[in-house]
Amino acid sequence: MIDLSPLSYSDLVELRKNLEVEIVRRKESEKQNLIAELQNLVASKGFSLSDVLGTSSDKKAAKKAASTAKAQFRNPADAEQTWTGRGRKPQWAIEFLAQGGSLEALRIA
Repeated sequence: MIDLSPLSYSDLVELRKNLEVEIVRRKESEKQNLIAELQNLVASKGFSLSDVLGTSSDKKAAKKAASTAKAQFRNPADAEQTWTGRGRKPQWAIEFLAQGGSLEALRIA
């Protein structure tokens, strides 16, 4: 263990700054080394990292496809405006309800 008792307060503060910078640098370095090791391992098996882990665009496409919900409600004044029933109510639905309409009246059959 390092004996820090002979260091002054300002020396300790400077040491902490340097230590934080070094920790970030080493973390990035170890991450890059791990990526290289993984690439070598999957290459030795005939794959690439994107084959094994999937690409980010594949994940985005899958997430978008999974999150696309069918419209459940339609604005009677403008058929182009629909709402899935998820998230915040659109302004047209809020106004319709404020005028005494029911949500069921907006439901798409």
